[in-house]
Amino acid sequence: MRILFLALMALPMAAHAEGGGIGYPTVSAALEALKARSDVAISVQGGWTIVEDKAAHAIWSFTPADHAAHPAAVRREMVEQGGGVSVQMTALCQASKQACDKLMEEFKVLNARMGQDVSSQWRASSAQIERVESLSRLYFAAKDDARYQEAYAVLTPSQHQQTPFARWSFLAQDFNAQAGKLIQRDFKKITWYRNPPQAPAGVYAAVDFSGEYANTSLYCGYLVLVEQPDGAFLILREEQNVVDKDTAAKLKPGELDGLRAQFKCK
Repeated sequence: MRILFLALMALPMAAHAEGGGIGYPTVSAALEALKARSDVAISVQGGWTIVEDKAAHAIWSFTPADHAAHPAAVRREMVEQGGGVSVQMTALCQASKQACDKLMEEFKVLNARMGQDVSSQWRASSAQIERVESLSRLYFAAKDDARYQEAYAVLTPSQHQQTPFARWSFLAQDFNAQAGKLIQRDFKKITWYRNPPQAPAGVYAAVDFSGEYANTSLYCGYLVLVEQPDGAFLILREEQNVVDKDTAAKLKPGELDGLRAQFKCK
């Protein structure tokens, strides 16, 4: 049996486009104003004029003369928000709507990559690691001891809305009854994500675990935790992959190992 208790909320996290314009009436006016400044760096890359404004953490991109969307200017700024980094984009495109729409889509892709590159350089602090490890231990200990209210309390509000306590506690009790006594559970690793694609901006931790119950031949899964504005973590998702002994006894040779590989049990 494969038990999925909670579902991860996936929201689009494409680069963010502001509709207020670039602060200049035309593309040429923006370029001339930037050229007049002594505190920016200007270069030409592949025909594009690139202006780096380090003080504002912003990069301006001006289309080449032969580009379908010329004249166009795109300003991208890295902004700290809620403990994460996002890319805010403003643009002015004076070409056809079709060419301008295509240009904006191309920059959205570049912005997503930029956000991932920034995130990849980030490392969790020792305090964050300790909070995730402590909460994971607390959560499982509460579930193992049938302290379901205590375990439920460390789920995110969105999970409370999605799965009311009556339903969640029923699933937890049913799992404990079927799995039997816990023999062991080990935390294998923590994988950290900062501003991952297709999710709200923030810091996430995926905790892989595996173990054994009296009635199981395979037990493994993971928790996904998300950092809150106050630095605490809450559990956003739990997945447990379980094969009970009765089912395992009916499997053909090698099938249990195949399931173990499929579920990435370590």
